[in-house]
Amino acid sequence: MNNLQLIEQVLYYIDEHISEPITFEHLAEKFGYSAFHFHRIFSTVTEQTITDYMKKRRLTLAHMQLCETEKTVTEIAYSTGFSSIQSFNRTFKETFGMTPLEARKRKPKITYRSVETIVTGFTKRVYMEGEFSLTPHFEERDEFLLVGYRGHTRNGYDVIGEAWYNLKTNMAKIARKNPNTMYGFEDYMEEFSQEPLQFYYMAAVEADPEAAVPEGMVAKRIPKALYAVFTVNGNNGNCEIGKAFQYIYQVWLPQSEYCLDEMFLADFEYYDERWDCQSGAAQMELYIPVRRLEE
Repeated sequence: MNNLQLIEQVLYYIDEHISEPITFEHLAEKFGYSAFHFHRIFSTVTEQTITDYMKKRRLTLAHMQLCETEKTVTEIAYSTGFSSIQSFNRTFKETFGMTPLEARKRKPKITYRSVETIVTGFTKRVYMEGEFSLTPHFEERDEFLLVGYRGHTRNGYDVIGEAWYNLKTNMAKIARKNPNTMYGFEDYMEEFSQEPLQFYYMAAVEADPEAAVPEGMVAKRIPKALYAVFTVNGNNGNCEIGKAFQYIYQVWLPQSEYCLDEMFLADFEYYDERWDCQSGAAQMELYIPVRRLEE
C-alpha cells in the first residue's frame, strides 16, 4: 500500500467518524504516520491543511443535510462534530455568508468533493503539472559529521547564500574527510515551521569527527539512515533543485511506499566532482531519509 492509498483510507475514516472529536494526532497514530509526514502528505493530496479540511468537510456535510433532510439544526450540528450550536451557527455563517436556517430556505448549490474525486483530482493534477520524473535509488549511510555555517530562513532565504559564502571563504580551516564533496543540509528538527516554510539551512562539508570545530562554525552529527537518493541534472540555472524537491515531496512521495523517517526529519543536497555550476551538464544528488510504510 502506498501513501495515496492510505490517505484515501484516512478520508473515508473522517467521513465515517465526522460526528466524533477527531484530532490530527489521532489520525496520524491510527494510520501509522509521524506527525510531520502525515501533515505533508495530507496537505499535498487534498491541497488543504488537516484543520481546514476537517472544518470544511463538516460544514459541507452539514450543508447537505440542511438542504436534503428534515433534521433540526441542532441535530445536524452535533452529527457533524460541532460541540455547540453557537459555534456551528457562527462558523457556518463565516464560511457560507448565511445562517444554517437561511441555507435551508435558499438551498444554494455548493461543491461537494467525494473522497474519490479528491484522490483522482490529485492524480490528474500530478499528470498535468509534472515537468519531469525522477526515479531514486536507495542507499544506507552510516553516521557522519557535518561542519559548516547555518542560518534560519525566517530571516529570508539570503541566509542560504551567506552560509555558502562563509563556508567557501573558510573551507581551509576544516579537517575535511573528502576534499571534493559539500552538503546543503535542510534541518526540519529544530525551530521548523510548515506554513510558512521556515527551517535551518546549513552549508557544510563532511569533517573528521576527532578534529576540533573551528570557531564560528557549527557541527551536526548525521545519524545512520536509509535514503531515497535522487540525481538532479543541470546547474540550477532553471531552478532544477527547487523543482526536484517539489517533485519529490508532491509527486513521488505521495505515490510511493515510503514515508519520511520521523527519527531524522531533514534532507540534504550532495555535491561532488560532478557539480560544476558553470556547466549545463552538472549533476548533484538529493538525499531524503525514509523508511518503508509497513515497517
